[in-house]
Amino acid sequence: MRKTLTTLLVGCCVVAAAGCATGSSALDRGIAHYQSGEFFFAADDFNDAVRQNPKSVAAYVNRGITRVRLGELTAAIEDYNRAIQLAPSDPDIYFDRGNALVSAGQYGPAVDDFTRAIELSPTFAKAWFNRGTARSLLGQSDPAMKDWVHAVEVESDPWARSAMRRSAGLEAPPAAASSGPPAGQPTTVGTVAPAPPPGMATGGVKLPPPATLAATPPASPAASPPPSSRGIDARALASRGISRELDGDHDGALADLRSALTIEPDPSRRDHLQGLLRLLETPR
Repeated sequence: MRKTLTTLLVGCCVVAAAGCATGSSALDRGIAHYQSGEFFFAADDFNDAVRQNPKSVAAYVNRGITRVRLGELTAAIEDYNRAIQLAPSDPDIYFDRGNALVSAGQYGPAVDDFTRAIELSPTFAKAWFNRGTARSLLGQSDPAMKDWVHAVEVESDPWARSAMRRSAGLEAPPAAASSGPPAGQPTTVGTVAPAPPPGMATGGVKLPPPATLAATPPASPAASPPPSSRGIDARALASRGISRELDGDHDGALADLRSALTIEPDPSRRDHLQGLLRLLETPR
């Protein structure tokens, strides 16, 4: 059994073994706040959960996922590092850390994490797909396409396969070409949602090779984070933009990334944002 947060970067969002978190009211409150879109409150709850049980994999993973939503990528990666120390054989954690590394522009280490997730779970379709995305962002077109094709082959959900095929620029199956999934069915798999019901390219973005990240849709649209004295800086905007892209909100993703670009002072991060915008603005 696992406690889950049904959103976030690339596909996974299976967060950590419930056995590690049983009885933690702070953890339960954090998940409830997260699912309501109250990310600042969720982060505070997960801080409490970590203090209550420093060996809770669920507390670290959920706090990492929440920190990604808040744009606190370095802190999120540190949480995933700790979770991996505690549960080194859990492929989902490598997958989540790989997503955070992609958001941070660290594509090489992200490939390593997706590869480790695949080694631990060879049929982990979204890990194959997201490794293809990271490789595409590194300019490795042929390996990226091989990963995307294999992801489609091992993905058991037909709607997820359809979304992956469109995202990677592969020919869509006839059944998926004219209609979308029934209401309530998973609609995304790549950083993209075939139909809107949070990550990286939507519906079928192409670089020159296409690139997208696999993701699962949230159970319900996330509400806006509550007011906070911390405000939203460029990194938080960029992270939210990536998450929106994963949710299928392409226009919202572009708006956040463009806003982040206007206020980001660091030249290297500006280059990264411009690269993401070029990727998402490229017509299918």
